[in-house]
Amino acid sequence: MRKFLSIIIILMFFAFLPMIAPAETTFGEPFSNGSPACVSCHSIAAAGYTTPTWAIDLSTVYNDLGGDPEVMKMVIKSSGVKAMDAVYGNAAIPAKELDAKVSSFAAINSEKQAKLSSFGIYTAAGGVFIVFLIIVRLFFRRNNKLEENR
Repeated sequence: MRKFLSIIIILMFFAFLPMIAPAETTFGEPFSNGSPACVSCHSIAAAGYTTPTWAIDLSTVYNDLGGDPEVMKMVIKSSGVKAMDAVYGNAAIPAKELDAKVSSFAAINSEKQAKLSSFGIYTAAGGVFIVFLIIVRLFFRRNNKLEENR
């Protein structure tokens, strides 16, 4: 029985492992033209950048903008926020780097949605399974004192 429970615990660990693994992003890297990294001003909790900052959290910005990479690029270059426009507006940001940032935003938003939708399923299934194991254990438990008194 102990071996069985050990195997179940290990399987549950590996089932939840994808939710623990951090996403690979480029948020902490500044642009090659000298423009600062996104996390210089923003936190991005979904990517693990949770230090306090003065600007908003960008964890869901890609989905908030409709999931369109071109809109995301346009917002980075011309957001209407004076500080961002001063830094990124006239900057010659290489298209390859801008694409990498946008894909990082897309990646964390798609992973976050997948985690949220699958987390409930895994949790419910795991909870039901554990309750089932407890019921089976209670039903088939051995009472040594009763067996000795027979």
